[in-house]
Amino acid sequence: MKTGFIILAAGAGRRMGGVAKCLLELDGQSLLERLLRQLQPLRGPARHDLVLVLGHHAKDIQAHVTSLPEDIAPLSVINPRPEDDTASSLRTGLRALASDVERIVVLLADQPLVNQDDVRAALQAYDSRDPGVRVQVPMVHGQPGHPVVFDAQVRDDLLGPMQHTLRQWRAAHPAAVRLWVVDNPHYTRDLDTPQDLHVLARETRWTWRWPG
Repeated sequence: MKTGFIILAAGAGRRMGGVAKCLLELDGQSLLERLLRQLQPLRGPARHDLVLVLGHHAKDIQAHVTSLPEDIAPLSVINPRPEDDTASSLRTGLRALASDVERIVVLLADQPLVNQDDVRAALQAYDSRDPGVRVQVPMVHGQPGHPVVFDAQVRDDLLGPMQHTLRQWRAAHPAAVRLWVVDNPHYTRDLDTPQDLHVLARETRWTWRWPG
């Protein structure tokens, strides 16, 4: 089953001080590069099988992407309205994604712990879903996380004339949504504030620095 990946990185990072969070370097490697390397064995060979959605800080992130090895580089697209909710960034990514993908995986660019095994587990759980389930959301201790996985028909619905958000689609189709209950904190761990970063560094003993 062909899989397409979308990484959302359009935010302004205001709570982190207005920086591009995905450029944070942990043990000498940016958050974005870490995630791209984890996804590389799972993605298809075409660049548009993996789409990186940018908005705020697009210039800095694009400059970083050009420095990465060709085999992990994504297709970068820009949401012209990044101040809107994440639904507009998701639609931007869905439009750019390869048209023949059968399942779509949506991740956040500031998830420091998500690795290849985590994504593979999410895909395996999605493939074992009950008939009629079209969207899977990981739930860790009652908190929704990422990656979210859904099928190509849901993509078509989200890009349709009604311009529904994924949240609206889920509310309208509760029987088609699987809340995948799992005890894996990687799925809900992201970096929003400096305190989040300090806690992560203390727990992992990773060194960190902002580029430049």
